[in-house]
Amino acid sequence: MQWREAGTDETRKAPSREGRALRSPFGVQKRTRLSLSKPRAFRAGKDGSGRPSLAALWREEQEFGRLFLLAPVALSAGVLWWFSLAATPLWWGLALYWGAAMAAALVFRHARPLLKLASAGAALFLSGAGLAAIETARLDTIMLDSPVTTHIQGQVAAREPTASGWRYVVRLTATDDPVIRRPPARATLVARGNLPPVAIGHEISGLARLQTPSAPVLPGLVDFGFLSYFDGVGAVGFFYGPPEDRGKIAAPGRFAAARLAIERMRDAIAGRIRGVLSGDTGAFANAIITGERRALSDEMLTALRNAGLAHIIAISGLHMALAAGIFFSSLRLVLAASPRAAEALPTKKVAALFAVGAALFYLLISGMQVSAERAFIMLAVMLLAAVFDRSAISLRNVALAALIILIATPSEVAGPGMQMSFAATLALMAGYGAWQRRPVAAGPSRFKALRWLWIAASGIAITALIGGVSTTPFAVHHFSRIAGYGLIGNLLAMPIVTLVVMPSGLLALLAMPLNLHAPFLTVMGWGLEWVMAAAMLVDGLGGAVTTGAVRQGFLLSFICGFLPLVLLRTRLRLLGLIPIGVSLVMLAWPRSPQPSQILVDSDGALVALILGESAALNTARPPSFVYEQWETALKLSSSFSPEQQPALELVEEDRFARLGSEDLARADRMLRQTIADAHEITNRFHCVKDAWCYAEYHGIRIVTVERPALAGLGCDHADIVVSRYRPGFQTCRSGAFLVTPAMRRQHGAFRFTLIAPLPMTSQAGLPFSEEPGAAEQRIAVAPARTMPATGPSPNISGRENTSGGNAAATVEIEGEKPGTPKGQTPTFEQSPSHPSAPPQSDEPRPAPPQSAPSPEGRESRACLPITLSVETSVEAPERAWNRHRLYDWRSDTYLPLISLPAELTFSDSGGSARPACPGP
Repeated sequence: MQWREAGTDETRKAPSREGRALRSPFGVQKRTRLSLSKPRAFRAGKDGSGRPSLAALWREEQEFGRLFLLAPVALSAGVLWWFSLAATPLWWGLALYWGAAMAAALVFRHARPLLKLASAGAALFLSGAGLAAIETARLDTIMLDSPVTTHIQGQVAAREPTASGWRYVVRLTATDDPVIRRPPARATLVARGNLPPVAIGHEISGLARLQTPSAPVLPGLVDFGFLSYFDGVGAVGFFYGPPEDRGKIAAPGRFAAARLAIERMRDAIAGRIRGVLSGDTGAFANAIITGERRALSDEMLTALRNAGLAHIIAISGLHMALAAGIFFSSLRLVLAASPRAAEALPTKKVAALFAVGAALFYLLISGMQVSAERAFIMLAVMLLAAVFDRSAISLRNVALAALIILIATPSEVAGPGMQMSFAATLALMAGYGAWQRRPVAAGPSRFKALRWLWIAASGIAITALIGGVSTTPFAVHHFSRIAGYGLIGNLLAMPIVTLVVMPSGLLALLAMPLNLHAPFLTVMGWGLEWVMAAAMLVDGLGGAVTTGAVRQGFLLSFICGFLPLVLLRTRLRLLGLIPIGVSLVMLAWPRSPQPSQILVDSDGALVALILGESAALNTARPPSFVYEQWETALKLSSSFSPEQQPALELVEEDRFARLGSEDLARADRMLRQTIADAHEITNRFHCVKDAWCYAEYHGIRIVTVERPALAGLGCDHADIVVSRYRPGFQTCRSGAFLVTPAMRRQHGAFRFTLIAPLPMTSQAGLPFSEEPGAAEQRIAVAPARTMPATGPSPNISGRENTSGGNAAATVEIEGEKPGTPKGQTPTFEQSPSHPSAPPQSDEPRPAPPQSAPSPEGRESRACLPITLSVETSVEAPERAWNRHRLYDWRSDTYLPLISLPAELTFSDSGGSARPACPGP
């Protein structure tokens, strides 16, 4: 028989020798309760016959206390489930189920292991959902409902230099001309120029453009509105001209005053660093010490990302561990140098306590970013474990840190920062444990120096390899890129960061009160220049790979395999290799060609036609914030600017004014000419400045309009109409699908995907895949439709037409649409989720222009309905972080949600607005 101690950590749970006495924390020897253990073969994961047994392995995991490590996993699952819901659950329903789950966990706490585990997991799962609900209700951040230009007044809560000026975090106190009815509490505003900045704690005022934090630019991409809500920032924008400094004002409360004092200290440290180091070197040093990263140039940021060194500029576990570790080692060495201090004091515990204080100071001056807070909690738990004579490096400590973060800020589990940080930590600790258990062969003493050098070099290499491999799937999922030569970059840079940059930076901080920081910052600058040179070198090798958006379920499959691989101790962990292998297959499996898509950004300013790895745009200068994310997610390699046409001359110059009959007639004639030109070169936008852009794409006609008065013309001549500004109606009488600002405000960006695209033919009658040439040549030979290029669109599946209006209602031009008798409604293909069809108008419509016959030999597309799926980037418009999208400041109420069809079907059948298919 053997003695076992219940409730101890895994290091003390190993089988003890028979009759061994265990010592209590108070130094008194005691005997634990006697328990009859199974034979050693069973304890090694085998049954009595010596064969492997899953039940025996599971019992061994329980003996080592590994089930506690699953508690943060269950909490995180509940948090993610709650945030992923389309609507907020009723609080009393969630509380009812939570109470039932907690009662079940208490009742079954001594039941069979499977039932006990299931009941505890359900209770933790619902507890995570409850924590997410509490955090959302506690913050209740007021988000700006719509863009506005107004005069603002507020207090500068923080500031940071950028490449072109300063970025302020402002606590808004007043708005004027116009007055915002629901003003956000805080906003981030950029002021361009080299004028002296407004001091922290001073009142700032000026004319500013406030905007709503951005929604995802594509379904599944980063939701900046979600992040802003939980950061307490309700608006973003910029100042028109330099803001005015109105002097220091009092802080609203003691907590706010303390935050301002910390920000002033942080700003003073950053100013001293900029006084010694300039350019990217100074910006890099500030990124490491104070967390100010926006002053780094775009070129250097790109090089650091492509070299796998972007983690250096994020205050994370690396910086916190180096800062606290250097302080801990130095203080312990100083105390050990004094025999009296070494005998009178527990030097290790004293050094650990002071190291916690040093880490806290570093957290405060780093801007208290979420990644820094997470790193501090993990480090403090480990250092305090050393103070209380517990194992400092233990998976239990990581689990405890995760529980603290989940209780305080559960929303962080949805972001890449927490996921990547804990993945790297767990992988490194699992790798460290495997490294400790390896057999070590003693080498000759004369090679001891070389052996230590080899251990140091291999340790850096293995650390970089494990950290890179464990975080790469998260980087692929969130950022759609892989740093192929990240291992080389870390091998070149991390020794310098560890031995030169961080020690000199810490010494510079300690010397700043005496104004002796310049020499240490100079040394730090030398090290950072080496790191930047290494980043540029590795970036020049071209190892960065853009993966594009990964398949659904990739990250979930990887996590399901990664967690057991790093959390379990027995051979059960090898089961994790199966889902990890599935995830790797999902990543490496060849993908089908990019589907035909039409993308519309949430502002309506950018529309793209996706052509394989190219995009045809409606503007020559797309907004970089949106297009760069499209480019990365879809792996776009090139783009095509629109064909510009002569400007439209109108009597009414005001963009938002109504147009008279003369202007409408002139616009109609010019739009017909644009359509005729687009009929010859399809899959490319043809634009008239400040009027419209028109394109034909796989037989679908798309028009974007820049004037509200031209939206009616667009409805009469296209299948999909994108109105940049608010028109006087919400649906097209012609049946075209109108994308209005109100729809984009509620639902974000649109993505229309062609379902089961038909093979396209060139002028020679061959598919594009059989014709040589680049993407630009493919665009030039894309097929034109045999049907007329203009005329009213067919009806499409959509919402009920509650308001109307088109060009024909304003200016009457003789003529009827060909092939459809007057008063006959086109064929309508209903969507299963939206069976109602928009009513049609009997008013006369402009006659379509007579297009030239198709060239000899040009093939027609198949005579089948054209179906597009409809996706939007805002998946839960009624959740707390998106509800501001439904607010109407005119009526001070929340508007009902605009319903959208799941699919749009354009009919080519006879009798519709499109002509019937030609006979044989």
